[in-house]
Amino acid sequence: MTGVHLALSANPQSFRTGARGCCTIEDSRDARRAADVIGIPFYVWDLADRFREDVVEDFVAEYEAGRTPNPCLRCNEKIKFAALLDKALALGFDAVCTGHYAKVVRKEDGTRELHRASDMAKDQSYVLGVLDDKQLAHAMFPLGDTVTTKDEIRAEAERRGLAVAKKPDSHDICFIADGDTQGFLASRLGRSEGDIVDEAGNKLGTHEGAYGFTIGQRKGLRIGTPAPTASPATCWTSPRSPTR
Repeated sequence: MTGVHLALSANPQSFRTGARGCCTIEDSRDARRAADVIGIPFYVWDLADRFREDVVEDFVAEYEAGRTPNPCLRCNEKIKFAALLDKALALGFDAVCTGHYAKVVRKEDGTRELHRASDMAKDQSYVLGVLDDKQLAHAMFPLGDTVTTKDEIRAEAERRGLAVAKKPDSHDICFIADGDTQGFLASRLGRSEGDIVDEAGNKLGTHEGAYGFTIGQRKGLRIGTPAPTASPATCWTSPRSPTR
């Protein structure tokens, strides 16, 4: 067994803020300390470029195209069970084992199905539904088969001397450390709240306040449609933030 931490940010922050993010330098150090306690080899694999292209850029493009993306699902599909799994198999490993709350059930014909975790309060099968049979054949989710609560798992980790026993759950978008999804998209797409754009996305001006506008969707951003007496343009208000 070998521990691997994925370096997914080109410029990781030194410390995480509460439950935000999971890719900081601090997280890497936590993983290394846990591997030392368990007594297994530990490596850091740099997949930052792949993550930026397949997850971050996809996240922005989906909003721009009028859809609300789920970056955690995309990360599992493109990073953990594609780039990571492919590299692990090439190096001779049998499977990738993660802490996802989900179950892999082998059927009589030899194929596998993804099922919900025993602990429904923590189930994460919804972000693993994109995995195919081959990927499931090389996936292990030990927490998914147990009815043990998260508090009991933390207590066991503390008993074993793992400092991460009291670490907060990560439940925000890992590459938006401050939680400001709107600000992140504004920066990436060159928009500000209240910007008025035409159908091609060209900025026409700025609307001070969203009064007189109804909420609609255009290019994945939550926008406002002008009242009938206004010119045919749209106004960007706050986009919805996907949840993990």
